[in-house]
Amino acid sequence: MEKEKLKQFLELLQRIKHPQKRTFDLGLVVKESKSEVKSDEVFKEIQKEIKIEKVVYDEKVFDDDVIEQIINLFKDKKWVFLEIRKDIKSPLLNQLKHLANYNSFQLIDYKGQDVFEMKMPEESRLIVFAERDFIENKISYPYFYTLFGPILSI
Repeated sequence: MEKEKLKQFLELLQRIKHPQKRTFDLGLVVKESKSEVKSDEVFKEIQKEIKIEKVVYDEKVFDDDVIEQIINLFKDKKWVFLEIRKDIKSPLLNQLKHLANYNSFQLIDYKGQDVFEMKMPEESRLIVFAERDFIENKISYPYFYTLFGPILSI
């Protein structure tokens, strides 16, 4: 893995702020099919630089649980490394879109609140990790790449 490129990616993600929209970019790390790098290796390298926690989105978890994990990590002003291993369903996809466009989560009927809204803390970012083949053949949302600012191919 090219550690210098990863470091530049993180620095870029930290710096990008869109003042007129008051949003920050989400980052995407794409594992190429010929790459031998594992998601844990990438996560551990990022962890050396930034306070970050890993969340895995796979067949074993529900969207609501993943959304709640991300919210709790944002409350602690941590970065989130979200590894995608299944097609993104509507609840999580809607929240990723909302984060990308408005820098916040917006949930209806969440924990007794009619409308729950939470801004992504300025100190936090969300990085998604997925394999290119998976993104292009398994994720049904055709505009997946457009949710992200910096994209790192490894």
